[in-house]
Amino acid sequence: MAQTKTDRIFHALRERIEAGELAEGVKLMSIRQAAAHFDASKNIVVTAYDRLVAHGLAASRQGAGFYVTRRLAANAEPLNLQEASDNISLLHAQLDRPYTVLVGDGRPPGAWLLTSAPAVTLTHEEVGYGAPHGLLALRDCIAAGQIAAGIEVSPAQIVTTFGANHALDLVLRRFTRPGDTVLVDDPGYYPLFAKLTLAGVTFVGVPRTPRGPDPAALAALADLHGARLFFTQSLAQNPTGCSIDLPTAHAILQVAARRDMLIIDDDPFIDLPGVSGTRLAELDQFSRVIQIGTYSKILSPSLRSGFIIASAEIADSLAELKMILVVNSSSYTERLIAQIIRSRRYEKVRTSLARRLERERSNGISRLEQLGFSLFAPPSGGLYGWIRLAEGTNDLDVAHAAAGHGIFLAPGTLFRAAEDTSLPGLRVNWSRVNDSRFFSFLKGLR
Repeated sequence: MAQTKTDRIFHALRERIEAGELAEGVKLMSIRQAAAHFDASKNIVVTAYDRLVAHGLAASRQGAGFYVTRRLAANAEPLNLQEASDNISLLHAQLDRPYTVLVGDGRPPGAWLLTSAPAVTLTHEEVGYGAPHGLLALRDCIAAGQIAAGIEVSPAQIVTTFGANHALDLVLRRFTRPGDTVLVDDPGYYPLFAKLTLAGVTFVGVPRTPRGPDPAALAALADLHGARLFFTQSLAQNPTGCSIDLPTAHAILQVAARRDMLIIDDDPFIDLPGVSGTRLAELDQFSRVIQIGTYSKILSPSLRSGFIIASAEIADSLAELKMILVVNSSSYTERLIAQIIRSRRYEKVRTSLARRLERERSNGISRLEQLGFSLFAPPSGGLYGWIRLAEGTNDLDVAHAAAGHGIFLAPGTLFRAAEDTSLPGLRVNWSRVNDSRFFSFLKGLR
């Protein structure tokens, strides 16, 4: 991970505590003194100090400042695990769900998704562990869906997984080593940042524009860091909601070809109707693109089922790795999804979801405009949008204030690959945005 000012302050103080230079009970510099010493804002210092507190290295005393509490225990969590945990604080909030208004949640409401499923009977061949690539019946359905979209795919190019995050884990284990540098969208998918941190992989952000990742920046950063992997999202990106257009897709693939780079396209809305933009795989046909898909956003998060599409050679290597790590994914779940797709129920669910999203998105955008708020870009479809906040606004403070009203917001800072205050904003979920309590809160920000 590219070190931010917060990281540098945290590591500098942590090292001094570990070395014994700052003994237990010693008072740390005041926020003002530390800001001057480290040439950083007070907000950055507070965040670094809060991280020390979270790791058990410091404690805050009301009205007296921060004090060293103890040296790092020999059995303490590895630093990369602690830092990865820091990156997924937003995910904790979504899973714990202590809020009444869930505008920042990453999923559609449960009532919008599959609420019942048909009974499943496995064949004799499916009762065991199954093939490493996953259940053939589901892979046939996935391949048919891609062919219908104009992309030639065979079941041999598909590996089923326990969801998109499991797919990302397989790709990271297969193609990265500690100390490597990879490129990511900025803003981008924050759980990916946590996974990279845990793997000891440095990540550098490629600026995301309303038309997709900036190809010139991608080329320059690939050259500078020798990066061989780029993680992006073609359609309705999380968190901005915008898609890659055709000229940008061509330019990205040209960069990848010149620099022998693989592109991992993580697309939870691969099957959602009404999403505009250009999928990189449409042009590349899985020469350099590895596609990740999931059923969590359209059917149900509880199914924990996803897939990888790649060249046959890469798919074989990922299937072998999957076999080593988890033996195989669930034949039962995959048979259930295959039956849902073949019965046309999937078509009804995804069409209904797209229709409801379009209605809520249109209404939400209209209400935001009435309050004077604008978006990073017109959404291309999908679940997400990025509300711009006034320059100089601390979106973390905004989210904290909203939490006091029972409103869960997703501050844009958490989606940034590097510490950058130039794009303060909030990621919103269009399926949950039209709550009068949220708009009343926004009105108070104007």
